[in-house]
Amino acid sequence: MGLVQRLVDKYVARIDELIAAASSIPIKQHTQVRSINQLTGETRYRHYNLADQSEFVEWRTSCVAVLEQVIPASSLLREKLAGLNSLQREPTKIQYLAGFLRGVRTELLAGSLDSLARTIEAEVQSDYLDQASVLLAGGRDEQNHISAAVIAGASLERCLRTMCSTLEPPEPVQSPKGAPLAMMALIDALKSRAAFNEVQAKELRAWAGVRNSAAHGQFSEFTRAQVESMVSGVLRFVTDAMR
Repeated sequence: MGLVQRLVDKYVARIDELIAAASSIPIKQHTQVRSINQLTGETRYRHYNLADQSEFVEWRTSCVAVLEQVIPASSLLREKLAGLNSLQREPTKIQYLAGFLRGVRTELLAGSLDSLARTIEAEVQSDYLDQASVLLAGGRDEQNHISAAVIAGASLERCLRTMCSTLEPPEPVQSPKGAPLAMMALIDALKSRAAFNEVQAKELRAWAGVRNSAAHGQFSEFTRAQVESMVSGVLRFVTDAMR
């Protein structure tokens, strides 16, 4: 089973749990004075039901947390999602949110929601950067920071290419002749599309320079400290970009 399918199954199972939990939230009847007849003294009451406040808020919070993961930022469903945190605890509201969950579940299984692609990409990038961190944690008298620089650079390049493909319209990642664009070209292209500012671009170029030096055997052009800063910086950049 592939990573995509495993993640889909994971979220579908969690949504199923939340749908089932909707029916187990305690509902209590409340009574409120509606009116008092001043002539007869007759009092009329309004009876209504509300879910237990604590259990409802916990369930609603879990629903929002899961939906945040599976609904793409570009989806019109985000407008509905934004209002769920203020959803009240009437039984009809619980039914509404449970129905919303069922609809999202259906679309998730149908492949209509693409936010999992970013989740998968973030996990892949995290794996790369974990490898770089493990290498840096080795003996300081070894040349492991060289390999760490290459791995972190590969993670950065993959992230930049992903960013280009998610723009509207997508930013080309190949030259007119079909050759893959180098990292410096990707950085310049993304900056021109306002994906980040010049300050960020300058930092990205420095990391790309370290990666290029490491990949081409120019080990005297960078230090271990620069690689350590690069790995933590790339991790921060990738995390922000994959949100």
